[in-house]
Amino acid sequence: MIMLSLIWLLQDFAQLMLMGICMIPDVFLLAILFIALLPGKTKEEQSKLIWAAFIGGLLWDLRWTNLPGLTSAVSCGLIGLACVIWQKRLPSTGRTPLPFMLILAGCELLYALTHCFFWTMPSQSALRQFIVQQLIAVPVIIVFTWLFSRISERDG
Repeated sequence: MIMLSLIWLLQDFAQLMLMGICMIPDVFLLAILFIALLPGKTKEEQSKLIWAAFIGGLLWDLRWTNLPGLTSAVSCGLIGLACVIWQKRLPSTGRTPLPFMLILAGCELLYALTHCFFWTMPSQSALRQFIVQQLIAVPVIIVFTWLFSRISERDG
């Protein structure tokens, strides 16, 4: 949990530094998804990660947005959905880096679309912010996918 706290603080610092330029992708959410979908994670560990996402999302809302609870609700819902898809819909032989990357990208996209819907800015500016946010998210998703493939290879 200390690592997640540090990731949250780094994300907050990056958002502060880039305020007015672009929105930062939710690296905290992607990190929680990375941990939750690692091989050998139990449902109890995934439940604890959902609570961590709830707390981190609530703190993010209180710090940055005018709609407390939105980030918490979206993050918890996306993590729960990703865990259900990963555990129940994908066979164990299909839990490879490609579906992992698609789940991360889909969650980031849904997260950003939800926030874009609630932004109170002109549509052209919101579209630019959304596109830049997704472009910044691509390398983050690639790094998490690479880490996942390394851990998956090591665990066999």
